[in-house]
Amino acid sequence: MQLSISDYCAKNVITLKPTSQIADVIQVLLHKRTDVTCVVDEDEKLIGIVSKYSLFREMLKGTDIRLPISSIITHDVVTLNRNDNFDIARNTLLQHKVAHGIVIDEHRRVHGIVTKSDIITGFLHEKELLVNQLSALIENLEDAVISINTEQQILTFNKKSEKMFNMKKEEVQYQPIQNLFPQLLDHFNETLQQHSPSKPQQVEIGEHILIASFIPIQFQHTISGAMVVLQDITKLETIATELESTKRLQHTLHHALAKNFDAIIITDAEGIITVVNDAFYDLFKITEAETLNQHWTTVIPEITFEQVLAGNRVEGDVRTILKNPCFISQDPIMQDDRLLGTITKVIFRNIDEWKDVFLRLEHLHNELNFYKGELQRITKQDSAFERIIGYNTKMVKIKNEALLAAGGSSTILITGESGTGKELFAEAIHEESRRTGRFIEVNCAAIPADLMESEFFGYTEGAFTGAKKGGKPGKFELAHQGTLFLDEIGDMPLPLQAKLLRVLQEQTFERIGDTVVRDADVRIIAATNKDLKKMVREGTFREDLYYRIDVVNIHIPPVRERIDDLTFLCDYLIKKLNEKMEKNVMGLTSAAVSILQNYDWPGNVRQLENILERAYNLGITKWIEPVHLPDSLIPLPIVQSTRLMSQPEKNHDSWTLETTEKQSIVQALAKANNNRSQAALILGIGRSTLYSKMRKYGLHK
Repeated sequence: MQLSISDYCAKNVITLKPTSQIADVIQVLLHKRTDVTCVVDEDEKLIGIVSKYSLFREMLKGTDIRLPISSIITHDVVTLNRNDNFDIARNTLLQHKVAHGIVIDEHRRVHGIVTKSDIITGFLHEKELLVNQLSALIENLEDAVISINTEQQILTFNKKSEKMFNMKKEEVQYQPIQNLFPQLLDHFNETLQQHSPSKPQQVEIGEHILIASFIPIQFQHTISGAMVVLQDITKLETIATELESTKRLQHTLHHALAKNFDAIIITDAEGIITVVNDAFYDLFKITEAETLNQHWTTVIPEITFEQVLAGNRVEGDVRTILKNPCFISQDPIMQDDRLLGTITKVIFRNIDEWKDVFLRLEHLHNELNFYKGELQRITKQDSAFERIIGYNTKMVKIKNEALLAAGGSSTILITGESGTGKELFAEAIHEESRRTGRFIEVNCAAIPADLMESEFFGYTEGAFTGAKKGGKPGKFELAHQGTLFLDEIGDMPLPLQAKLLRVLQEQTFERIGDTVVRDADVRIIAATNKDLKKMVREGTFREDLYYRIDVVNIHIPPVRERIDDLTFLCDYLIKKLNEKMEKNVMGLTSAAVSILQNYDWPGNVRQLENILERAYNLGITKWIEPVHLPDSLIPLPIVQSTRLMSQPEKNHDSWTLETTEKQSIVQALAKANNNRSQAALILGIGRSTLYSKMRKYGLHK
């Protein structure tokens, strides 16, 4: 970095007009103790200078001091621009053999006077700044830098070196290089002898694999030492090995795909085709250039990718492609709940044999579901609603109402916010209904509008282009003598609402493209988190359908309205997460429970499970503490204090296992209105155990 003379010149310059008298100059020079004064015109632009030497000459001549100074002005003045650097200033003064120069701006107005001593001071500051910058650069390089003098003593040891070798600069400075880093000694000696940089060398020091570049340090053509720059490539070596393994794996994968008997299509998350195999080209009769890096809509519009790109698995889709009947299955490729791409398999050879296999598998699947349901009914001791966590008064009342409603055949509407467990109630109602058919679930928000009718009522062979051979049963047909659960019914299009209403009224339906009327012995359970009454008023939901499905209404309260169930929900979810994550977390500390109990839970049980699973990924061992919870759960004024209180190992003995156990007993007794038998049942322990623990904590009084 070069400095300018503007910051180093003397700025208290005396300026006079040409009409000023010689006496004025004498007075000013004597008063200001300066050697030069500048003469400027009416626009303050430089005309020349009057020096004390020119005054001496005039006084020796006996010139009248009352005369104007115009006759003694020196017009040939050495000037410098205020933005000039010190190299330009030095060269200009040397060229004109003067000791000072007038510094002017771009309008030729006087800015100051610079002398040789000012220039020397500027040069010194400039060099000092450069040295400081170079030192800071070396200290903060991402590579380690070590320098030695000719006696092979360490002089420079930057921060990266300290971190890499776990040594302080003070410990190694002026120590012989051979004592601390003998691996570098020969290369240093070679650099000092050859007076030139050496080629980068690979060296190993401890656990580090390094690329070392050795550079001689010269001063006035004399070698004063040498420097080495060390780049750590340990991780790069590991990555290179992994990349080589990945390349081999990729080659194996491509070879396996190429020889696969069925057509394989792999896309990225945007639907761009990245990989296909030879069987694909055989089926679609197109070239590689027409396929790879193209969007699926332009290459294979015969196959739809919307559902799989939305993260849903698609199985058993049958299409006709270039007059070939094909069986299609599609899977999303996920990583950490993020869609990376899709893989599609198209079976088009020996399709008739495959069809028999799939029909047999579907039959076995139906039988398996039936026997599983029967086994659950035979072996369970309590109702299916006991699996739903909820001991709050509201929840107990709702579960009893749902159990009573399960024995009837009326349509049931389950309402409640998202994440409250509406689908759990629907499954429990079906189990307790003793209906012999299957429980079929349909998410009305996840099915495209143009596919809804075929999903609900099925279709016959040839009903439309792409209809699979033999037709396909709809959800009503699959749920015959069972239960059809219509989740998110508020998202059902109006045209389909009319058809659904007709089926509910007539108890019959027809497949698309068919004339055969089929019976619909199906019980409907609908669920929504929307205000259907408001939608009826707005005309987005049919009023007659609303009153048809709202025969029995079950409203699931949000978590914030049954906050006393929170600890039981946490216990259940922690057991579930322990199995899933293969951990042995004991539970939550009292401080963490308090934070959860003071949150309003807009996402309900689903949000609670996500937050607990997040805590599992933060390195917890036994207890979930406030530090493992998102800051969004904690009111801002108490975030810091809560974080401090959440550390049991820092003398906060109040948050121990005993405290948590004691609080759980107190909560259970309060919930049971001090009925100890009921409290023991809630805690899942025997009465004698409860009495023992109450005596332990002084609660028996």
